[in-house]
Amino acid sequence: MKRPKSKKPVKSVKTPKNLEQCFEALNILLFPEDVQEIKNGTEKDMCKYHFFLGMWIRNNWGLWKKNSKLYDYFKGMGLWHADDMSSVILDSYYRNLNNLPLGLDKQIEAYKKYWKEYPHTEEKF
Repeated sequence: MKRPKSKKPVKSVKTPKNLEQCFEALNILLFPEDVQEIKNGTEKDMCKYHFFLGMWIRNNWGLWKKNSKLYDYFKGMGLWHADDMSSVILDSYYRNLNNLPLGLDKQIEAYKKYWKEYPHTEEKF
């Protein structure tokens, strides 16, 4: 994935309010060759974007600060952790590019199950 030399984004977009708007924003923000790299990879490859693109999403779309419509959108589905939200965005983006079912309910249930079994709670984060 190409990284802009400047810390400023190459293009600017409004913070998305839902998953569909995330896809539209990523299509604008990413270089065409990066979109192709994601599309031609596997869904398991999406984890390699967690610390670059995923971090950018978490930091710039209000997922850590919990101050965006996008955060509220995912919170309404039962997610509360920014890492989970950005992972759902990235995995769903891959599926969208490849015309695969998003399986959003299953993705969200997997994160809910994880946190239910994990000894920490939302309040500790």
